[in-house]
Parts: sequence; structure tokens; C-alpha cells
Amino acid sequence: MLKALKQKNKPKFYRLSTILLILILIPGFYWKVLPGSNLFWNPIEKAEERNYNIELTGFEFNDGELIYEYETKRAFNGDGYSIWIYKIDDKTAEYFKKPKNEFFTEHPRTELRSHWEPEFWKKTPFDKQEKKFFDFAHSTLDELEFELEDLLYENGNYYAYEYYMHRYGVGNIDFYILCPNRKLIVKINHNT
Repeated sequence: MLKALKQKNKPKFYRLSTILLILILIPGFYWKVLPGSNLFWNPIEKAEERNYNIELTGFEFNDGELIYEYETKRAFNGDGYSIWIYKIDDKTAEYFKKPKNEFFTEHPRTELRSHWEPEFWKKTPFDKQEKKFFDFAHSTLDELEFELEDLLYENGNYYAYEYYMHRYGVGNIDFYILCPNRKLIVKINHNT
């Protein structure tokens, strides 16, 4: 590019400058490092989040403020552990105090996990016969004021999960806990 500028070859300089600009702008925009790129990506991410929550619960809402997050480094095949705990808004919390019947009979049914077995939403307290699923999903959270297991025995909450069995037992799970009174939703993913 500098050589073209020194040789006063303007068409070549403009062509190389355009290529360089494209090579900087496209990745910067895609990885959200350019100022203003969030103005494009945030609405798309919020729409994806609402759509996922519709598949998860049958009700359209955004997760809200992230109050806890833990993610292990994922292996090449996606194996690892993640947990996200979000605050939900008042409208969403009120809805889930008396959700529609479809909540208990049709959800979660996520497109991403169409080949996994769903266990639809159930009221707490937790059924001890399902303990192997919770044990596989569970992690001790030192920074929180409560244990996940406490949420499963607290009245007024709900839990659901989608799982995939390996030969030796539970191999992958997405485990969810919804707490309308605390205004929380917990999303756990554990893959092996």
C-alpha cells in the first residue's frame, strides 16, 4: 500500500486501502470491538434470548440482570460446565406464580436440544427420584447466599431439565430452576 502511494499509483492505493479497511471493519464489527457495533448486535441477542425463553417456558421474556455466572473452559467437543443466574422482572415473576398449563406439559422444548429427553416443568419440592439428574448438574456456589438445592425444596418454585444419556448414565444436561418469589431463573449446562 505504501509502495503504491510512493509510486503515485492511486487506483492500486485505493484498492489496497479498501481491502485493508474491510479486513479491519468486518472482524471488528463481528467481534464487537468497534464502537457502535453493539447497537447492531444487542437487539439481535435480545431477540434470540426471548425466543430461547419462549422455547424454554412458553412465555416471552428477557433474562434480566446477570447476578451470577460461572463457565469452565470448554473442550474441543463442547464438554464443560456453565451456570447463569438471572434476575427476572416483576411482570415475568407474576406470570410464573400461576403459569398456563402448557408450561407443565410442553416445555422445555428447545430446538437446540431436539434429540435430548425433556422433563417438563414441575412444581417444587424436588422429586428425590430425579436426584441423579440434579447431582449431575449441581455445583457448589460459594459466592451466593443460597444453595441451588435450597431452591428445589422451596415452595412456589419450578424445575425442568433436558438430558442426554450415555452408556454409563447421564452425559449431558440442561437444568433449569425458576423462582418467581425470589425473581430468579437458573440455567445450568453440563456436558461430558
